[in-house]
Amino acid sequence: MLNMVFYGLHVLLLVAFLATVSTAWTTPIGSQHRRESTIIIRSTNNVNDDTSITTRRELLHKTIRIGASTPAAALTLSALTHHPESASASTRPEEKKCDPGDARCRQGGELADDVPSGQPIPAVTNRITYVVQMIVDVGERRENDAGYLRFGLYGDDCPGSVKQLLLFLTRGIKSMNMDALEDALEVDYAPVSLMDGSGSVQNICSGKGIDFGVPSQSKAYSRSRGLRTAGPYFVPQGRPTPTLEGEAFPRPHSVAGLISVPAKGIGYGDASSGSGIIASELSDDEIFASAFTITAQEAAPLDKPNTAQQQRVIGQIIDNESMQFLERLANLPVQKKVGKVSSGPPLLKVRVRDVDVQKVKNESGKKGKKKSR
Repeated sequence: MLNMVFYGLHVLLLVAFLATVSTAWTTPIGSQHRRESTIIIRSTNNVNDDTSITTRRELLHKTIRIGASTPAAALTLSALTHHPESASASTRPEEKKCDPGDARCRQGGELADDVPSGQPIPAVTNRITYVVQMIVDVGERRENDAGYLRFGLYGDDCPGSVKQLLLFLTRGIKSMNMDALEDALEVDYAPVSLMDGSGSVQNICSGKGIDFGVPSQSKAYSRSRGLRTAGPYFVPQGRPTPTLEGEAFPRPHSVAGLISVPAKGIGYGDASSGSGIIASELSDDEIFASAFTITAQEAAPLDKPNTAQQQRVIGQIIDNESMQFLERLANLPVQKKVGKVSSGPPLLKVRVRDVDVQKVKNESGKKGKKKSR
């Protein structure tokens, strides 16, 4: 009787053991990992590469049969499902250009390590009779995006050119023939001035110089009066007469920081600072777009006599702060044009906010002062 009981227990244990073995045989270890790994391979592989998929699947199945739960198998699975070329392509950083509003941002979108220091102040070779201070905004009108340009003018050496520039900086140039307009019933006009709200840097020749001017008299007129357009009766100012080519040329364009105007006078500029502006191709509305230049380095082509490029130096920068700001302006990123990669209008708007003019003491000790606003 006791033997029969022990025999029954042995039979029950044998049945339980066979059931366990049967379950383990029909559900191999790591089958769940195999399904997941196969999905990963299909999603990361090139769907057109059938040979690669078959080879990876066979190696994967072989690894699972060896024992998918072992550390060696885990490393193999990791190698099969990892694609370094895809990862490097997806994580490769895109090239980013610097913010044009950053004082360290230079031509080509490169970010300099430090703010440009500027070149030395030009030596004073001629008597300065007027001192001009311009506040210039770079981009949005914020204090940290503004700078000063202070320069002196050689009123004794070239009085006609200096007077013309002072008018352009303050009250404005009036050059139209008023007698010819007496019979006109309705005519709208205004003096052209850098202070009408549209005075700005029109061209930057990278590292060489910058041009200031009024790009459009009609737009300046409508903007100053809050109009959408200047209207059909607006008449722009013409080129000033008589021309000033007979006036003296006080010094050559040999250094940075010199104030220069076209040899015939403001409104006759052709190619100042390499801007490529051709006077004969400009309408009367645009002739003051390149009124005067500030050099950022030597500019010998502007000294060639009897050429459209010839200009006259009539003043110079007078302090280090202005030379540093000039260096920044001359290296601002420019709008790219076909065939012109280092010269053109600035990427950010650069506008003249305010101008102040002071007359320097004369020999008798008297002092006059002239302020724009």
